[in-house]
Amino acid sequence: MNVNILGEETVTEQELPEYMYKNLKPSLKMNRNVTKETLENGIVKKEKLYHPMWIVKMLIIADRKPFPPKVKPNMAFIDAVSGYRGLFPNVPPINEKEVSESKVKKARITKQDLLSKYVVNIQEKQINRNYILKKPRYEIKETSIVYLPLWEVEVDTKYLTKTFVINGNTGESENLLYDLWQSGEWML
Repeated sequence: MNVNILGEETVTEQELPEYMYKNLKPSLKMNRNVTKETLENGIVKKEKLYHPMWIVKMLIIADRKPFPPKVKPNMAFIDAVSGYRGLFPNVPPINEKEVSESKVKKARITKQDLLSKYVVNIQEKQINRNYILKKPRYEIKETSIVYLPLWEVEVDTKYLTKTFVINGNTGESENLLYDLWQSGEWML
């Protein structure tokens, strides 16, 4: 199955214990029994998943009479499972890749819901608050679904039992996203 991957997938399987240790709470790092080696030895399961995200490319058009309107491109993301949403600070690269269909998670949010609810919510709650008087107009240029590479690693040691979700591009923890998949608090 060919999918569009968000980012460059720089985190390798060998680097996972280092990123897991880096993402631990400071109180756990103080425990001398919890080290990179114990995390590595305690790995029960590790799997690379591809998580669906909607990306929306749009133009923000702010009228400024008598001057020409100010046009600013912007890109929003919406997690296709939890509904978590926001704006990209910079545009990440998108590459096409062949992956196993079993590694690709299914999206819960349809394109119709995306355009009728989620994009409108981003425009009203996140973009419009930057404009005090007259709110801008929007022109949606493109919507597409891309996949964020994630490592899901289960660790079971004497001192720690935990599931880590690590971003395959940055090595940062995505446990907030993991919690939101279960809670559904961002759904509209």
